[in-house]
Amino acid sequence: MVDFYRVFHDHHPDENGIIVADDGVSEYAYLANTGLWHREPIAGRIVLFGDEHYTRVRIGTGEVYERIGQCRPIWNQGFGAKVLRSRRLQPDAEKRTSFDLGLDPARVPPLADDAWRRLPLVDDDPSPEHLRVASIWEQESEGLEWSDCGHRPLTVELLMAIAEEVVAVPVPQHLRHSDVAAILKELWGLRSVCHYFRMALETAALRINVTVDASYELPVALAIAKDFSDRWDGCPDEERAKMKDGRDGR
Repeated sequence: MVDFYRVFHDHHPDENGIIVADDGVSEYAYLANTGLWHREPIAGRIVLFGDEHYTRVRIGTGEVYERIGQCRPIWNQGFGAKVLRSRRLQPDAEKRTSFDLGLDPARVPPLADDAWRRLPLVDDDPSPEHLRVASIWEQESEGLEWSDCGHRPLTVELLMAIAEEVVAVPVPQHLRHSDVAAILKELWGLRSVCHYFRMALETAALRINVTVDASYELPVALAIAKDFSDRWDGCPDEERAKMKDGRDGR
């Protein structure tokens, strides 16, 4: 069962809103530039809005076709270009066609043949990844302590030492997203990772790199690991399991 919504934000100028499909597992936002539905990497947040402060109105399947025809492509400059780049770099497994979501392809309006879609991707904003990478090591931790010995600042040297253990020697100049996860898994002493860990890592990648990519330049990868560790509050499922074990007397 797939539910469809129109979502609105005060800072988003399109009065038609954005159409979102919720299949009970993930949310997918329709993008007129591609004609596809793209998975939102952070539950409860629309990337184009940048936060969770938006209005959500459920619509019927019949209205979805009408709203698709009214969707305007994203202007691919500045922040819009970053959003488009992240959508186009998404793995195919994170994209859905209208047919995949139970819609009739014959009733889905064709993509508008307009100049917006043909514009080259132009990023006319200062690159936030360079600004953030330069300052991330001054950021104070807001989450759990990664060390049992109390507060210890997380340094490049420590992360590099772990990377040598779990990735390779010498550490390559590009680390895969999975390499960053392995470094953090070792740093935090985790035997396995949960859905919340993966979401928190994606969130850190979005903050530092704007997109969740297959790999990152080494300084960016280390900054993502630092940002994750500064904000990681643990796995809610694990905490619930501990509470249950305590009630059961184990």
